[in-house]
Amino acid sequence: MSAERASITESVTSLQRIRAIARQELELIRRMRAEAVKYQQETAMKARSEAHQLVLHARLATHREIEDMIHQANEEIQKVLADIRVIRITAQEELAAQRKFTDAAKLNSMSLSMKEIFQKAAEKKPKKKLEAVKL
Repeated sequence: MSAERASITESVTSLQRIRAIARQELELIRRMRAEAVKYQQETAMKARSEAHQLVLHARLATHREIEDMIHQANEEIQKVLADIRVIRITAQEELAAQRKFTDAAKLNSMSLSMKEIFQKAAEKKPKKKLEAVKL
């Protein structure tokens, strides 16, 4: 019996060592799992943060491009408006010149008409004098 008892005691001791090793392994696995979960959470948080930063940088770059485009469009609009002003002023000057030419042509026409009237009147006056001389 003592051999059996020694064998049972040895088996119990061996079983206790195996249980202790299993508990240590289980504790190690739990710590490793906790570290893995923590690492996963940190990695996910870091990825979200980097994605958020990337989105912010993209938005900032987009806003800068939009501002540049608006600035360029405003410059182009100002250039077109300046060209329109020059064209308008030129057209007004041309219209004023055309009015002067029209007025000059009217004056010239009136002058010629008046000249004809005066010539006809002048031609009629000498005839009257000649008729008076004949009487």
